[in-house]
Amino acid sequence: MADNKKVAKFGASKFEYGVVDDEKNTVAETRQISGLSEVKVELTNELKTLAADDSPYLVLSGGITEAKETINLYDTDTKMKQDLFGIKVVKGVEIYEKDLTPNYVATLFRTKMSNGKYVWVGMLKGMFSLPALNTKAQDGAPDPEADEIEGSFVPRGDQELILLIGREDNEGFDFETFHKAVFPKNDQDLEAFKEVSSVPGA
Repeated sequence: MADNKKVAKFGASKFEYGVVDDEKNTVAETRQISGLSEVKVELTNELKTLAADDSPYLVLSGGITEAKETINLYDTDTKMKQDLFGIKVVKGVEIYEKDLTPNYVATLFRTKMSNGKYVWVGMLKGMFSLPALNTKAQDGAPDPEADEIEGSFVPRGDQELILLIGREDNEGFDFETFHKAVFPKNDQDLEAFKEVSSVPGA
């Protein structure tokens, strides 16, 4: 029996995003953002227990029915709002139209393990809601509030994948291949994505 190595995860950094082409599922370019204070990923896997013979009989899974990512940044700058929400900028002013439609994006961040390795989390295709503006009068030392945005994610590609998690303590992990899987720029990268997603037992 393999021993369970004691590790703990902490921290959040290296946030990166890219706009996803809805038809090709490619990402032309990515952008790294500083100021990430907190991130939360929630997956809902619906289960139903069937009863028979006066007892629980069988558990059925509906798969992943909901995937959300909540990001807290100390500043959501104008460029990021253009990329995520498709807002217009006129003479330095952000314009929010009633019929605003967010873009699909892929995201990536990392958290550190106590063994010094990193866990990389890639969400593949989702839309984010607009951040709320929450600020207060200053009294003494500055105590800024982070912008919070919540994204809902859907399956991407033929394999209908939603989430990829790459652990540096897993044998065979290669960050460049993983990065291409999260942000495929062209048909060649999409082939690499298919190879990664079809590895038995991965």
